[in-house]
Amino acid sequence: MTTFNRSGRRKLASNTKPEAFVGTVRDMASDGRGVVRAPSGKVFLVSGVWLDETIEIEPTGSKGSIGFGVVKRLIEASAERREPSCGHHGFSSAQCGGCPWQFMSYVAQLKAKQGRIEAHCAKLELEDAALKPILAAPSEWQYRNRAQFKTDGAKLGYVASGSNTLVDVKECPVLTPVNQSSLGSLRRHLPNKEWRPSKRNLWRTLNIDDTDSGVSVDARLPFRQGNTDQNHNLRQWIREQISALPRDWAALELFAGSGNFTTVLAEHFTHVTAVEGDESSVGELASLKLSNVTAACYNLFNETAMDLLCKTYKKSQVLVVDPPRDGLKVRAPLLRRLRALEAVIYISCDLATWQRDCLDWHKAGFTLRSVQGIDLFPQTPHVEVMSVLARR
Repeated sequence: MTTFNRSGRRKLASNTKPEAFVGTVRDMASDGRGVVRAPSGKVFLVSGVWLDETIEIEPTGSKGSIGFGVVKRLIEASAERREPSCGHHGFSSAQCGGCPWQFMSYVAQLKAKQGRIEAHCAKLELEDAALKPILAAPSEWQYRNRAQFKTDGAKLGYVASGSNTLVDVKECPVLTPVNQSSLGSLRRHLPNKEWRPSKRNLWRTLNIDDTDSGVSVDARLPFRQGNTDQNHNLRQWIREQISALPRDWAALELFAGSGNFTTVLAEHFTHVTAVEGDESSVGELASLKLSNVTAACYNLFNETAMDLLCKTYKKSQVLVVDPPRDGLKVRAPLLRRLRALEAVIYISCDLATWQRDCLDWHKAGFTLRSVQGIDLFPQTPHVEVMSVLARR
């Protein structure tokens, strides 16, 4: 039966399937999906499409005001499209989806990442020529120096994006050759009764690293930058940024991990305080026995702990931070108490929280002197940003 709303327009029954529509990709979301506006005005997120492509979309559902859809037909494709190198690539529940941008040229991927950085910088006050071109990865393949596989004892691989479906992965072209060999070795142990999950879990995790031939079962490995070549470039970038700063400045490093950047800071500054919230990482830092480095353990997400930290090291003149995606979640003590601070070196894996934090640093009297993206994970929408703020 046809029903009508108060305006007299026909109202569709709740079980009416939304009709396919044609649209143009106008933007790219942070997770790599295309943003398309339907004729009704509703915004849809669609995987496997690119900026300015015209597509026919089959709606699959919605959450609040955002719709979701799949490509029914590609009407006008980007000239940068290419055939994916991985047989597991795709966007269905039977495909991996871990490298969602494989279908585009690496040049196009870099352009899109640079565009995202520029968009986030538009709201920030930058000095002239502060924004640099993104630093491309030396290789867009075979770069991943560690991996976490999931297994149910019968299959081994990755979980398809947006689902709980385990995709049985035989090869992964972004793994380093050592890790690809490890994947092959693990697969030779299938089926494996010892890898069957408990009734409470869907699978077990197998963690590998190309510096260690072993496998860690159901236990994450200590943090390490996932791209060895780009980590070398990150360290070199920091080396260049601090080269002109006075050696006798007191350097404070937060989220120091086990000392990846600490060793670079110790080459230049006469004293470095490296702070981490994980006790085992602090222990690894201390085991380096760097004579000019003090390792300290503080909860960097606790307001009281951060306030005490900033009181203790209030004379620091340079701050180096590389936080997780949440960014500087507790930043008020930094802005309020570090009055001697002259420079902030901020490396971020999330553009939104980086932008938020930079706006607060700007209010506190700092200006962005340098911003440069670095591509740690080709074939994905992930982008890292390296930046320097200086007191005005």
